[in-house]
Amino acid sequence: MTQTVGPAGEKPQPQSAGPVQLDAEHTCDSLQPMLEGYAAQGIETVTCLDQLAPSEATSEPSLPNGAAASDDAPEEAPLSAAPKCSVAMGQWYFTRLDACGSARLTYDVVDTRTKKKIGGATFTAKQEITLQAKSGSWKTDDSLKLDSAWGAAKGLRAAWKTECSSGSACGASSGWSGAQAIAVGKTLYGGTTHKWKAGQNTQGFQAKTTVTITGAGQILLSPATFQPPGKMTIRCDKIASGSSTGCVFPSFTPTLMLPLQNRGQVNVAWSMQTLTDHWGWEGKGSPLTREMDEAVIKANRGKVCDSAWTADPTVPEDSCDEFPFAATNQSGAQLNLSGKDCAQIRPDTPAGGRWTVTYVNDATGRRCTIGHVPNKENGSVGGSLSLFYQNQRVLNDEKFWLAVGV
Repeated sequence: MTQTVGPAGEKPQPQSAGPVQLDAEHTCDSLQPMLEGYAAQGIETVTCLDQLAPSEATSEPSLPNGAAASDDAPEEAPLSAAPKCSVAMGQWYFTRLDACGSARLTYDVVDTRTKKKIGGATFTAKQEITLQAKSGSWKTDDSLKLDSAWGAAKGLRAAWKTECSSGSACGASSGWSGAQAIAVGKTLYGGTTHKWKAGQNTQGFQAKTTVTITGAGQILLSPATFQPPGKMTIRCDKIASGSSTGCVFPSFTPTLMLPLQNRGQVNVAWSMQTLTDHWGWEGKGSPLTREMDEAVIKANRGKVCDSAWTADPTVPEDSCDEFPFAATNQSGAQLNLSGKDCAQIRPDTPAGGRWTVTYVNDATGRRCTIGHVPNKENGSVGGSLSLFYQNQRVLNDEKFWLAVGV
């Protein structure tokens, strides 16, 4: 029996990590009970930073009479430095190595004697976090735009600092030098750089950012401090690939992308489509997980590629190409299967533009595959898997998906 084989799997997409939320300890709402105390000290005005609610943040808020606003509509486009993810206002999005978020901030100026708001401003803050899989360094790209200002919100200056939630993970870094002047319609651009201190084999932490706005002669009581949700915990390690260090967002399950250009890749695509578990197919089957123990990997390969497989003289440099991979916990050997339990197929060169496989045995109800694949093409898939483990810092037992030719 012969069957045609097409692409398998799904392209990875950025995921939502949830809303951008400011530290709730200090908000403008908590300012009111303290106003009399500040007035008694002779402090006439105080200021605070807060965040517009998501419903308010999707459009420019109405401004008091005499307020100045930017000629440009607040930007809704993705960060220019973040091609991998798009930004919905007030939300975080992330991939394995990249994340970005945005928020609308409000700056309120309050008279401590009358307890009335006498000025205010609105800002759009954006941040991209870029991790490095092959070093312990990572960075942020940041921007802060003054959308509007009115009343006593004058002479505004802004500072930006990002640090690690755990001080043992990395040092703090400023987005730009000191507090910079900012005017309506203008944007401050900057970035921070960080280095994982690598005090342990693996460490999880979050990026924590503080935005400080000050007006002429005004005292800021609550800066805007935010850190991404738990889904965006950063994990750095020095065990995924030898002794090298690197960092990822482990909550994002990575996908090994393969072309559909040789018989080893066809073996994978057919197996994803046909085996009962649909191994590696996100949304349709079960994920694969990494096996790091070389002795176990060798045993996996020997148990599946056993006497049930014999070389096919029609396949040049024929080799036993097993799926799921020997370097996964889903290898047939770890499912207590051997070669006789696996589907056995021979991927063939394209006929009429389509790859095909020929069945060597009955493939019905199988959970593993052994394919007759030229040794070089077999090795190309194994090499891609090895590089994928390194480039995505996949640890032992960690999940991943597959996509072939999509």
